Amino acid sequence: MKRISILLALLTLFVAEVAMAAGAVVTSLAGSVQVQTGSAAPRALRVGDEVAQGDTIFTGANSSIVMKFDDGQIAALTANSRMQVNTYSYDPPTQRGNILLSLVVGGMRAITGFIGHNQPNNVRFHAATATIGIRGSDGMIITDGTDVAVTVTEGAFTFTLGTQTIVIPAGRGALGANGQITPGTAQQIFNRLPQNFQSAIGGLEGLTNSINEALEGRQGQPNPPPPPPPPPSQTPGPNTPTGGTGGGSASSR
Repeated sequence: MKRISILLALLTLFVAEVAMAAGAVVTSLAGSVQVQTGSAAPRALRVGDEVAQGDTIFTGANSSIVMKFDDGQIAALTANSRMQVNTYSYDPPTQRGNILLSLVVGGMRAITGFIGHNQPNNVRFHAATATIGIRGSDGMIITDGTDVAVTVTEGAFTFTLGTQTIVIPAGRGALGANGQITPGTAQQIFNRLPQNFQSAIGGLEGLTNSINEALEGRQGQPNPPPPPPPPPSQTPGPNTPTGGTGGGSASSR
């Protein structure tokens, strides 16, 4: 009996470790994309492959990848990009965990999942010397290893460079260069960017359909819960105008 209890305890611990040692699945890929785990030799990635904490993903010229993490977060990389999964853990029962992704060079679009919605302070991105935090967000991060550009489509990013931190709401962006952060509208920031940054943004915009497919769960990955259905129509009472329902509906991204 004691041995059975010990085995059950070990099995429970193993299952918990597996749940927390989560990762992402490749939902879309074009061109040449490789992954390197630690000091092992890089290997080619294909749709359906998994990446996990400690992996570094490389995209070649005219290449791209879309990955969906276990909590529903999307990370898409355009051509000539390199991103490291520094930290990724996720506990499905609580929908909580930690994410730290480092964009070494190139362009990334990030859309948050359960962790970002439940624990926004636990989702961070590094790019060059900048740190980007999220507030239930969808946005792009571009870097050449020195300068960093950020644009936000939904929610908000926090952008920290040195001792400066700003909040970037939807429709706006920022450029971090020469130790300074310059905010502006998304279009103003785009107009200031060098050609290679603009090309990276164009490449990410070209992945919109693949990203939407991943968000819709066509690869069998979990999505944030759907909005609750609207309440049933109420029978008009003495104080309710005829034709009124007395209810409403909820919606979410």
